Amino acid sequence: MTLEELYAQIGGDYAEAIGRLRMEKLIDRFILKFLDDPASNALIESWAAGDDRAAFDAAHTVKGVCANLALPRLAGPADKITEALREGNDALRASTDIDALIAEFTAEYKMTIEGIEAYKASK
Repeated sequence: MTLEELYAQIGGDYAEAIGRLRMEKLIDRFILKFLDDPASNALIESWAAGDDRAAFDAAHTVKGVCANLALPRLAGPADKITEALREGNDALRASTDIDALIAEFTAEYKMTIEGIEAYKASK
């Protein structure tokens, strides 16, 4: 599997990733490091534990990492979670189904990790 094929499989934007990081070897390095990044699991776990502040911090981190790697299917729900949990956004939080966003994020995260693991195994 090529890196471009991986991006197609996981709903990433390969052209945007190349535009940001400029070299495929950098994308390769950072996409593989994503496997060990604790922020996604921290988001899921902190929300389940009822720790809104930790969930906000983790969602904010995930949003940035996924934006830099051009992974919009993960960055999108992470961004919505971040904004709903942002201090002072009480009206947005009240109108947002954060549980549904966490479920969406979790499903996308699992699919993304499985794709990256398959990519890594194919190297």
